[in-house]
Amino acid sequence: MKVIDQGKGPAILLLHAFPLNRTMWEPQLDVLSSKFRVIAPDLRGFGGSQPPSPWTMAEMADDLSALLDDLEVKTCAVAGVSMGGYIALPFWSAYPERVSKLVLANTRARADNDTEKAARNEMIAAIQQSGSGTLPDRMLPRLLRPNAPMDVVQTVRKMIEGVDTAAATYAVMAMRDRVDFSTTVHRITCPTMVVTGKDDVIIRTEDSRAMADSIPGCRFVEVPESGHLSNLENPNEFNRVLMDFLLYGGL
Repeated sequence: MKVIDQGKGPAILLLHAFPLNRTMWEPQLDVLSSKFRVIAPDLRGFGGSQPPSPWTMAEMADDLSALLDDLEVKTCAVAGVSMGGYIALPFWSAYPERVSKLVLANTRARADNDTEKAARNEMIAAIQQSGSGTLPDRMLPRLLRPNAPMDVVQTVRKMIEGVDTAAATYAVMAMRDRVDFSTTVHRITCPTMVVTGKDDVIIRTEDSRAMADSIPGCRFVEVPESGHLSNLENPNEFNRVLMDFLLYGGL
């Protein structure tokens, strides 16, 4: 795995969204690394983690555990946005002793329903027919809030344009086939925060709140002026709530 490893202190593992890469965390790096060791990998097939290969959420969790072993990190806070949250939950499930705190941003615990699986299959077909070049125009209107800052739009578009077609296909398959954790999250015992974007049209605020209500002692935060990529669209507020939780959040 290609990885950012920056700063000293307690570790935090940052898991990126689809179809982005580790550089989506750049607005967080300076703030977090002032207090923490920030570890932000490119997930399998994305960014510098080549070549792509098929994977499941459980296998990606194992990849991350092996990465932490290589970096000699025993425990860490784990924060995931969107697909990163889909991976954070099986990582917590398989390696609860490694997770000191958990941040689930713009994500959900339940598996895809039949309608969502059909949409994933349609996306896979489009990617295989037209390549990953079909993704920016398809995804940007849903990833970002209306009238998002142009620099954010350009940053996200550039990341999506660089995605390997096979990597995109394997990731959509992994998301389509992921395990349902909605009946398991009540077992989470580490301090947890659920983050939602006020204008997120992919993961609605009410869905995020319901997930937070299912987790004992969970902190729930709505980030204003943000859609599905809250860490990029409103980094100042995202950084504020994340740092507050990492420094002071507890059960």
